[in-house]
Amino acid sequence: MASTLSLVKDVRGCMTHFDPLTPGIVAVQSEGDLTYDELKEALSDCGMDIAKVVFDGSRGYQNAFYADFEHGHYCWIPFQKNPREVISAMDQQFRSPKFGEARRNHDWTTFYMMDVPLPMQIWDFEQRYKAIEPEQVFSVWSYLHTHIDYANGMWKPEVLDYVFAHTPQTELPEPDENGKITIYRGMGEKSLPAEEAISWSTDPVCALWFANRSTRGTRLVSARVTPDQILVYNPGYHAEHEVILKPGVKPVILDTDMIPSTEKYVPRLLAPVTKDFFHYGSIALTLGYPEEHLFQYHGINHILRVLLLTLIYCEHSCVELSEEDKQILIYFSLLHDIGRDSEGEDETHGDKSVELIRKKNIRIKGIQLSKKGYRIAKLLIRHHCREDDPGADCVIKVPGFTARDIVRAFRLYRIAKDMDGLDRVRFNGLDFRYLRTPYARRLPLVAGGLLEEPLLECIKSYRDGKLEVPHGL
Repeated sequence: MASTLSLVKDVRGCMTHFDPLTPGIVAVQSEGDLTYDELKEALSDCGMDIAKVVFDGSRGYQNAFYADFEHGHYCWIPFQKNPREVISAMDQQFRSPKFGEARRNHDWTTFYMMDVPLPMQIWDFEQRYKAIEPEQVFSVWSYLHTHIDYANGMWKPEVLDYVFAHTPQTELPEPDENGKITIYRGMGEKSLPAEEAISWSTDPVCALWFANRSTRGTRLVSARVTPDQILVYNPGYHAEHEVILKPGVKPVILDTDMIPSTEKYVPRLLAPVTKDFFHYGSIALTLGYPEEHLFQYHGINHILRVLLLTLIYCEHSCVELSEEDKQILIYFSLLHDIGRDSEGEDETHGDKSVELIRKKNIRIKGIQLSKKGYRIAKLLIRHHCREDDPGADCVIKVPGFTARDIVRAFRLYRIAKDMDGLDRVRFNGLDFRYLRTPYARRLPLVAGGLLEEPLLECIKSYRDGKLEVPHGL
C-alpha cells in the first residue's frame, strides 16, 4: 500500500528536493550499471552540463532532471546502463526550431503544459513568477495548482502572496440565509491536513472523489466560511467547484464520520468476511457478468465490490439482521444487475434481472431462503434501480405482506440501495449525504479504496486453487 501511494505521488506530484548529482548518487540509483563519468559524457555530447542536474532522494521514480532554467530546457535523467537514447531524444527536441516558442511568446500556460515536466513545474515557476506578466501570473499558477496533485503546502509563502495579490475579481458562491458558504475537503494519506489547506470545494461529491483519487482516503471534512474569506471560486464540474481561501483563514472544521481506507482500519473490516467473500465471489464468476473496461461499469468488478460492501455492512453495522436477512442482501448483491443490458440509466433492468433469474432458475449455493425471503430478495432486485419513493411504494404495497413483512422489506431495500449506491464512487457520482442508512454513510472512503484492490484477480486465484483463505478468517 505504501509503495503504491509513493508511486502515485511520484507520478502526479512535484520534486521537493533539488540536490546536486554526485558519483555516489549515480552508483546507488543505477545499482552499479552507470557511472557518474559515463553520464557526464553522455550529457556533454549533447551540450548539457551535469552540474545542472538536480536530484530528489525522497522520490523512487523520476527523481533526477536536467534543469536549464535560463533556456527552459528540461530532461529526465535515466539511471540506466546507456542513457544516451533518452538524452539524445531530448537534445533533438531542444534543437527543433519550434521548441521554446511558447516561452519566447510568453505563452506561459502552454510552456508549462508542453515544455516543463510535471515534477519540475513548481521549481521553475517559483523562479520565474515575477517575470510572468502580472495579468497572467494568477492564471498560470492556477493551471499548475489544478494539474499538480499534492501541491498544497509546497508553495513558498512569498510566491503565493505575490500571485494572490494579482488575483482577478471572481464571482463567489451564493451564501445561504445565514450568509455562510459550506465547503468540503477530501484527503488521502499524502494530502496536506485540512487545517493547513487553502483548496476546498463547494461540492461534496468532488471532495469525496479527491479523497478517493489517492486510493486511500483518510478524511472528509466540511467548514462554513463567509464570502469575504474566499479568494477565488472556480465553478463547474471540471474545475471541481474549487474554492481557494485567503491566506490566514482558519475555518472551524467539522469531520464527517467516515471510516478511513487505511491499513489501520480496512483489515479489521475484511478479516471476518473474507471466507464468505471468496465463496460467493467464486459463484459470481459463474453468473456471466462481463469484465469491466472503459465503457463497461456494471460488470463483475462492480458485483464483487457490492458483495464485499454488503458483507462488511452485515458484519459491522450493528444493525440487527437475521441470518435470512443477510442472505437476502447477499443474493441481491450477486444478482441485482444480472439482466442489465445497457450502461445508461435504465429503470427496467431490475425487472429484466428478476425475469432472467426466473427463466434460468438461478440458484446460489449457500443461500437458503423461505418463499417470503425469495419474494423480498426479488423485490429488492426489481426496484433497486428506481427512484427511492416510487421504489419504496412498490416494496411496501406488495399484496399478502403483513405489517411486519413490510417493515422488514423496506429496511432491507434501503440497505440494498446503499450498497449498490456506494460503488458510484467509481465514476465520481456518489453524494454521500443521500445515503439512506447511518453505517453506509461511514463507508464512502472504504468504497473508494476498493476501486484499487485486485478483487477479481484474488477471486480467480482462489477459484484456481492458487490462493487459500488464511486460517481463522
